[in-house]
Amino acid sequence: MARSPLLIVAVSAVVAATAAPSAKAAPPHRPSAAVIAPKVGATDLNTGWKIQSSAVAGGSGARISRPEYATTGWLPIARPETLMAGLVENGRYPNVFYSDRLKTVPTGQFNVNWWYRNQLTVHPRRDGRTFLAMNGVLGTADLWVNGTKVADRSQLQGAYSRFEYDITPYVHDGANAIALDVSKNDPKTYLTDSQLDWNPHAPDESTGLRFPPQLAQAGPVSLRNVHVDQHNAKDLSSSDLTVKADVRNDTDSAQPAELNETITHGATRIGLTTKVTVPARSTRTVTLSPADHRQLHLDHPAVWWPYQLGGQPLYHLDANARVNGQVSDRFAEDFGIRTVTSYLTPVVPGKTRAPHGYRRFLINGVPLVIRGGGWSPDMFMRYSPQNIQDQLSYIKNLGLNTLRFEGNLPPDDMFAQMDRAGVLAMPGWQCCDRWEHPIGKWPDALRANAANQATRVAQWLRDHPSVFTFYQGSDEAPEGAKEAIYLAAFTAADWQTPQVSAAEYKSSPRLGPSGSKEGPYNYVPPGYWWANGPETAGTDETFTNAGSAWGYDTEVSAGNTVPTQDSLNRFLTPADQEKIWDLSTTKGPGTGPDLFHVYPTYNSYTKTARMGQYNTPLWNRYGHWSDMASYQKIAQMGGYEVTRAQFEAYIGHSKDPANPSTGVIYWMANKAWPSLHWNLYNYDFDQPGVYFGALKAGEPVHIMYDYADGSIKVANLTGAGQAGLAATARFIDLNGTVKATGHTNVQTLQSQDVRTVLTPAVPAGISRTYFLELTLTRQGTTVSRNVYWLSTQPDTVDWSKSLGQGSGAVFKPGGYADLTGLRNLPPATVRASASTRRQGGDAITTITIRNVSGRPTPSVFTRADVRRGSRDGHPLAGDDQVLPISWSDNDVTLWPGQSQTLTARYHASDLRGASPVVSLTGRNLPDMTVPAPGG
Repeated sequence: MARSPLLIVAVSAVVAATAAPSAKAAPPHRPSAAVIAPKVGATDLNTGWKIQSSAVAGGSGARISRPEYATTGWLPIARPETLMAGLVENGRYPNVFYSDRLKTVPTGQFNVNWWYRNQLTVHPRRDGRTFLAMNGVLGTADLWVNGTKVADRSQLQGAYSRFEYDITPYVHDGANAIALDVSKNDPKTYLTDSQLDWNPHAPDESTGLRFPPQLAQAGPVSLRNVHVDQHNAKDLSSSDLTVKADVRNDTDSAQPAELNETITHGATRIGLTTKVTVPARSTRTVTLSPADHRQLHLDHPAVWWPYQLGGQPLYHLDANARVNGQVSDRFAEDFGIRTVTSYLTPVVPGKTRAPHGYRRFLINGVPLVIRGGGWSPDMFMRYSPQNIQDQLSYIKNLGLNTLRFEGNLPPDDMFAQMDRAGVLAMPGWQCCDRWEHPIGKWPDALRANAANQATRVAQWLRDHPSVFTFYQGSDEAPEGAKEAIYLAAFTAADWQTPQVSAAEYKSSPRLGPSGSKEGPYNYVPPGYWWANGPETAGTDETFTNAGSAWGYDTEVSAGNTVPTQDSLNRFLTPADQEKIWDLSTTKGPGTGPDLFHVYPTYNSYTKTARMGQYNTPLWNRYGHWSDMASYQKIAQMGGYEVTRAQFEAYIGHSKDPANPSTGVIYWMANKAWPSLHWNLYNYDFDQPGVYFGALKAGEPVHIMYDYADGSIKVANLTGAGQAGLAATARFIDLNGTVKATGHTNVQTLQSQDVRTVLTPAVPAGISRTYFLELTLTRQGTTVSRNVYWLSTQPDTVDWSKSLGQGSGAVFKPGGYADLTGLRNLPPATVRASASTRRQGGDAITTITIRNVSGRPTPSVFTRADVRRGSRDGHPLAGDDQVLPISWSDNDVTLWPGQSQTLTARYHASDLRGASPVVSLTGRNLPDMTVPAPGG
């Protein structure tokens, strides 16, 4: 059960509402306005909203907020959302993400205020109070209820602010109206959300309601700030729980109340009852601990783990306050028992590059390499629980364990889903904009708003077991006064997981050195991640953030992501697509024509970006292309190899005694719109080469190649030891000749262990471009298989010119690896068979691919896609690709006589009644399609 945000994220006091001087086509069915019965608890005001520009709507807030006001011509919206979301929902800008249509949206319409209005029926409790909670405004707003101004925009602002207003004097039994006069969002002025340089800013600057307001009713007393603290034994053999609750008296006389709290998990049930008398108009904090309630000491508790290490049991807390035997208020939430600790790794004099070591996190005492991606919301802040479920399925399919939220925190539902899925959440404040302006430039009102938002966020996220840290700074660490605001709020909220000062390698007065770094953000070759990088150690906190896979990197990738052809056809014109591979993009960084969907330029509609920094190395490493088809073959292989190497290196270096790799956040996991810039998968769930490179590196038990020293390593990312493994390495010429083979048995690998198992030398006489095939087996069964395409001429990076945070690699003259031999591979021949079965609402398609070439030719980088097909086994016309979909493996390379079976899981409904077929493409494979009957 998700927690009730009204009760868990209350600010420190209720704001008494006092009257102030007055001053695509729509869906065929819309939910009716909410009816609030006389009940206990909160109701999300998700339905019944309409929006209109103040340039169109006539009248003042006193008039517009009256129930009898006519909203003829107003735009109904399905839920509280941004203005652009509402306009798109109402058909104003169809397919707005296609090509450069976003640039055509008139931005002047958002320079005037807009109204948000909700008409609802309320039946108030006779013995209690009615409260309206505002949960984040993007921009500023005046709030009106039934003709009365309740709150002013000088207070009502901030993405994560929470203000609760006692509107009892203004609520009627029957029809009521709420109206908000919202002004444009400005990330440079307010403590709000923006998507920085991730993509173009929305034309409305994300103006609107951040989360649904809530209406709550309670009797004489209300429950606020209810939560559970935990103090766990080091070995997790026991846990001491402390339950806290603020019992607030909303009347003018003392109120005796009975507080009842129940904690359940499976057969475990802990019932607690205590009595408290709360003076008039005051709040009493009630604390129940094992000292007074022995049952709060749990022996052998059910422990929450990240999904790769164990299960995700959740305990459930129910609380209610009774007055005169009647329930006055109630609260419920889920929480998990787990312990998170963190430290800076030891500094080895003369060897450790960073002056204070590197940030390392332990979950339940287990040090694990944080491996994840940066999260982006939808550009217009639209939210779908099913979409989030599908994206979390991708994260787990990739073998990642974490999502980083740099600001842009999602609704509580996403954190609840992450709790259940066992995916870690790494939230923090966003960089740049008003958040990181010097606090000396923050007026007192903004400081108060920061305190409010910090309180709300700390109270909201503290009991989510997936949330393992909070970053109080991003590109900058907070100054002392700013840090004091944040830490005071988090301390008051009983925050229990580690807090970190910054995402870069910086320090704050109380939290100290962050132990984190950022970058690079542009193209680097695979060997970059494994190399030693700069030779000199850092001597102070200004040392470069760029470098190979060491330390805790909070945002990093090799830059552009080239979507598959299926995806490109969904959001770019043919003319747009030509700009991606245009030969002028091969002349170095910044070359080529502008392309709107490649967007590293901050907050600008007039500037776009070019593909030169990404394409130039591909051109020099893989050879030349002449059209989109030949470019795609190169770009997908290039994305695969560099992304695989990034994740592998951060795993492979995790045991380095001086410069261990402790975490890596790929920048980014997803995107707010269709993009060729920073993502593992695209807005439409497209899976390009970078996706399958990350998937390969994220195998639970994995064999990999170290580009720096040529060694072969094996990693165990599971929660159990792995025994009985054997590793084999084969060097294979372009003509299919096996030039050398190495084999060894692998000693038992403990959880999170990484070990070098082979150190083979590249055999003499092998072709300039060659393959390395690695297999890890147990009793003849393949556990991991990994194929690399390499060169006897390695990439050589000029580190002296590659150290800027935002830069990619600068190659030495003639320093590109020679992979051009791949162009000369003869066509391969494969046979494939596929079938489909149903499992609940999912369809599972398996396809077995066998290389049957008559000569020793590998089928290189063979990709499978499930498509909607006709009954005769041919794909349907148009966009026939089935997405989202999770694969066991893909982009595989096979030699004659070898076969591999791939498994794909997807929603059966996404077949749309068609029969599944599987298409096969590859570097040297003619396109083919096979039916996948069944299901």
